[in-house]
Amino acid sequence: MHRKGSRGVLVGLAWGLVACGDPNVVAEVGKRDVSKGDVSAYLEARSAREAPSATQALDALVDRSLLADEARRAGLDKDPKVQARLRTAEREVLAQALLDQRLSAATDDAKLRERHAASREKLVRREVHVRQIMVLVPPGADEVTRNRLQSRINGLYARLVSGESFEVVAREGSEDTASASRGGDLGPVLEGQVDEGFFTEAARLAKGERSRPFATAFGFHVLEAVEPVRTVEPTFEQVRGRLEAEVRRDAQEALMKELRERIPVKRHPERLEARAQGPRS
Repeated sequence: MHRKGSRGVLVGLAWGLVACGDPNVVAEVGKRDVSKGDVSAYLEARSAREAPSATQALDALVDRSLLADEARRAGLDKDPKVQARLRTAEREVLAQALLDQRLSAATDDAKLRERHAASREKLVRREVHVRQIMVLVPPGADEVTRNRLQSRINGLYARLVSGESFEVVAREGSEDTASASRGGDLGPVLEGQVDEGFFTEAARLAKGERSRPFATAFGFHVLEAVEPVRTVEPTFEQVRGRLEAEVRRDAQEALMKELRERIPVKRHPERLEARAQGPRS
């Protein structure tokens, strides 16, 4: 009796395991499974604005799986155009996966700090701290419009010459709304963060000195220096994004060079021409 009872328990456990199935499978659609990984990939591909729940993602994946299953039944997976699109999707996913793997190793915190230490002299930049009064010029403005806006900035500059406070004129007349509320104060600005012509004009000013009206691609400006131009060395945190972009670019170029040398490639551009021309009658 004891043996039979034990055997019954084992059989029951076995059937229970079969019934439970793979814990990573969250749906079965026909003969194909939808996994937790599929749901995670779907959610990662959605924007933060959409932000579906896991249940909504599963519902959407089931619907797409039903459509895909029916497409296979209809033989669409054998269509050359569909196969080309499938190969494209596979190629892009695998290529990006390799880049993510290789480039993430090249951009860890320690390596970025090493690059920062090795390139500190190159990272040194000038910094200005100015107030501005700005009159915006719409893209593609004609000469009549530009002349009218030039007259406006000249009028604001004339108020400064007559003795009005820069902060007051900026608050009342500047069209750069972000800085106008602060009396035109832009705060410290590093070289490369703003239009080159704008920075050049700002860097010429001594503390308290004002520029004459000048133009950039964005409009007309008048500046007043809060502090004299100075040379600064950006902190690691300030240039981390720039360093990471440079490291990723260098690592990708090195990877592509390695792959081109190791993997044979044959191109047949003449066949593209033949395809573009199509069959001749």
